[in-house]
Amino acid sequence: MIQNPFLMRPVPLILMLFAFSAHAQTTQVRKADSLFFAGDYTGAMDQYSKTLKDSSRNAAAWTRYGFACLSTKNYQFAIKYLEKGLKLRPQQPARMNAHASLSRAYAAERHTEKSFAHLDSAASQGYTNLNIVDNSQEFAAVRADEKFKIIRNKIYNNANPCMANPKAREFDYWIGEWEVYVTGTKTYAGHSKVEMISRGCALLENWDSNSSSGKSLNFIDPVTGKWKQTWVGSYQYGVQEFVQGEYKDGAMRFVFDGTNAQGQKFIGRFYFYNEKPGQVRQFNETSIDGGKTWVTSYDFTYYKK
Repeated sequence: MIQNPFLMRPVPLILMLFAFSAHAQTTQVRKADSLFFAGDYTGAMDQYSKTLKDSSRNAAAWTRYGFACLSTKNYQFAIKYLEKGLKLRPQQPARMNAHASLSRAYAAERHTEKSFAHLDSAASQGYTNLNIVDNSQEFAAVRADEKFKIIRNKIYNNANPCMANPKAREFDYWIGEWEVYVTGTKTYAGHSKVEMISRGCALLENWDSNSSSGKSLNFIDPVTGKWKQTWVGSYQYGVQEFVQGEYKDGAMRFVFDGTNAQGQKFIGRFYFYNEKPGQVRQFNETSIDGGKTWVTSYDFTYYKK
């Protein structure tokens, strides 16, 4: 018997041999993994083939082996090993990526329905890699298929969740390049360019006039679930946050508060009226008596260029 110096208990030789074998296999898998992550898929395939036995339950290694086969266009082996890896229930995101890889392999082998089933499974689990979906040669023959387009749209929405969120689209009527005038007059106020940014999760306003310039970032506050605008202007006291934004009755409606140059506390209302396509009215007013009386700060109409 061999003594374990830490437990001071006899350890059977067979268990020592088993532990040594397991350690050796782990070392070999790590070597295969290192080749895989270095992008040497041919080398990884060779090392996995020497290391993994049918009894191996290393789900991650099987799925990497399958992906290495896919990357070298060994599609039948890719299917075999990716399916084996999936049966061993790998953790996310390996499971999701295994479904996407299987979809590519089945598409290459002209098993269209199986390809769509696995791609849909990947999409349902949050798959976001549009580059693979749009550019992998394995999907070339199926991209025109309506089923593929539907699944592709799911993946697009996974990658761009704000684009699919109706609430995040409420302020899109303000997107564009605008010439701005004092409402009801021909007095030019300035120029504004409003852009969609962050894949539809925010709007960036770029304002410029003879007297000032500034930018605002408009987005849905994750804390309140309502729209928020953070404005930074070039003039003194030019930083302001407009909060609790809601689109109702044809306008995005913010409220705000602060202290004016005279040291008086005020509350404010800031509205963007969606008057018609290509025309938005921006109206700002404040009150220093708790809302009993209101004073217009400015009233502009935006005309799209």
